[in-house]
Amino acid sequence: MNRIFKIASIALAGVAALASCQKTPEFITTEVGPDMVINSYTESTYMGADIKFSVDVNDKDFALSTLKAKLLYDETEVNNVTIRTKQNGTYEGTIQAPLFAEIPNGIATVVFASQNVGMGLSYDTVYVALKRPDFASLTLKTEEGAEYQLARVNEDEYKYEITGQFPEKVKGHVVTPAINEEGDVISLGWDGSALSAGHVNPIPFTAGMAGEYTIAVDLWTLAASPLGAGSITSTMELKQGQVMDFGGVVDLNNWTLDYDFFMVNDDFTEVKFRAVDGLYKLFYDVDNMWIKVEPVDADGNLLTLAADGTGAPWVIGSNFGKPVIGPGWNTEDGAYPMAQIADKVYQFTLTAPGQVAVSGADFKFFHQKGWGGEFKKENYAEINLAPAFDIPGDDGNIKGVELKGGKSYKIVLDLTGGINAAKVSYEEVEVPVNMLDIQVNGVAAMKLSNSVYKVMAASVEQNSIISFSGISNPLDWYVDPDHFELTADGLKFKAVTGYYSFELDLANQFVTVRRVKADGKAATYKDEGAITLMGWGVAHPVMTSQLAWDSGQLITLAEVEDGVYQFTGKAVAEDGDLVDDKDTDDDASDVVIGGRWRYDYVSIKFFGQAGWGDEYGTVTLTPEAQKYLAVPGNIELAEGVTLEMGATYVMTVTNCSPLNGNLFDCTVDFKKL
Repeated sequence: MNRIFKIASIALAGVAALASCQKTPEFITTEVGPDMVINSYTESTYMGADIKFSVDVNDKDFALSTLKAKLLYDETEVNNVTIRTKQNGTYEGTIQAPLFAEIPNGIATVVFASQNVGMGLSYDTVYVALKRPDFASLTLKTEEGAEYQLARVNEDEYKYEITGQFPEKVKGHVVTPAINEEGDVISLGWDGSALSAGHVNPIPFTAGMAGEYTIAVDLWTLAASPLGAGSITSTMELKQGQVMDFGGVVDLNNWTLDYDFFMVNDDFTEVKFRAVDGLYKLFYDVDNMWIKVEPVDADGNLLTLAADGTGAPWVIGSNFGKPVIGPGWNTEDGAYPMAQIADKVYQFTLTAPGQVAVSGADFKFFHQKGWGGEFKKENYAEINLAPAFDIPGDDGNIKGVELKGGKSYKIVLDLTGGINAAKVSYEEVEVPVNMLDIQVNGVAAMKLSNSVYKVMAASVEQNSIISFSGISNPLDWYVDPDHFELTADGLKFKAVTGYYSFELDLANQFVTVRRVKADGKAATYKDEGAITLMGWGVAHPVMTSQLAWDSGQLITLAEVEDGVYQFTGKAVAEDGDLVDDKDTDDDASDVVIGGRWRYDYVSIKFFGQAGWGDEYGTVTLTPEAQKYLAVPGNIELAEGVTLEMGATYVMTVTNCSPLNGNLFDCTVDFKKL
């Protein structure tokens, strides 16, 4: 071993001695760069186009190396190009001016740098006036060779549209008119999320079904539509009993139908129209997989109700809606037509709890989609709504009284005697449902919509492990920190033992837990010690779903110990993200799940039931809570206080007194975790 080592050492020493006798090459550098002259360049053009340039580069002392061009918007480099310069001469090239969203016209900077092999550099700078593409029209060229002209919507905007008859899918790219004397154009394709200048991928316009719709592009935001989402509108004459052809867009395994207007066979393979013959406007809501139907006249105007009972009555109110409970007393998104199923006989069906709350429903019939003529109690000749509903007051409002989860209620309005001799009644009916087998702790969930299922009431022990079946990867969902704790054994339930409802949002992957009675009705402070929460600046699970003063959106505070309630969440902006840019239309990917406190505004109140009635009286704030909150009436952020964006805050409610009349006192703590 020693001998081998010595021989190797001698051999290495010989190599080192030989190397030391050789001359080390000398690397010569210089601080002087090549002579560079910019012959020409594009002085003004459009974003998305190429900036052309011609540069002379010469060096009498050193060989040339490279010519680089860098493009800057303000002080930010947005593109660069490198040209190898092997010999003296003229070099021509292009550098694209990127087209970014929402960048106004301006002056860009192009910095040229020429380098020789001695590391010497020469610089020169030019300025290029850039403007966004802005033309009277654009051309959509499809993969099939068809061309369509998209006209500019307004002269001061960058929006372009064309409305016509198109197949379900239209794939192609958009081309501008010529931008210079050479006939160059800007082509815009799809980069996967937005329009992109020079991109080769076609824009995937997808409406969901063939027919008349609008194709649009926006060269300010770089958006395009439709892209397989949104709504498609179709007006058509329909006959009672006719078989419906939805153009391949409606898969009955996924879509939800309004069974006042449609009826389906037992195996969900055929749909017929239920309402009387007439003209109807159909809105195909591809996002929510729902078809909204509204009756119209020959000019496309919504039908209203005539004195003889013909036309269409409309339903407006709160704690009800289709396909799910909608905004309260809203004449746009919360007004629904009744379906005429016989001469002057109309029906309106709601399923509890997805389309009508088991408690708190309040609605009435109107003569039009909006305020104006309405049905008051004096307009009814017969009222047969007990025990599910009642009309207790002269205003004619229909109140929910004894509604049960899992039941569907068909309300019938008979106007054969005219609008001043109306007859109203209801019956429980079976509504066809094609649903997944989802269970929580072995209790089957009801289908509220295509993506929302709900267990009405399950008995749950505190600190027990909650079991979910029928959904994939429930442990990967958003975990409500007040009700659940993720452990090695699964999701441990943190709230006190009792009955709870579990509302599962399959699309957004979160669970809403509410305290309920054994029959699924909302728990109360008087009976179960449940405290409900409403107000602005609080939300679940994201700030784009603020609770507001809508009893359909309220939640119950998690009672984590006897008489101890809490509500935990991150502080975010009004649009749900962590940047206060006042833009409520931010990309959904920016919205922070678990952002349940609005950092700059909070106005909330505690209630003793699902809606108005019992509520808090005197609220005592702990010293820590006084750093953040005040109680001028509602619980609000103290004057001049904002929460730290992205930080987590917990509100704890304790020392709650028994009801005194309809009021209960409590102590509120609030702190940053």
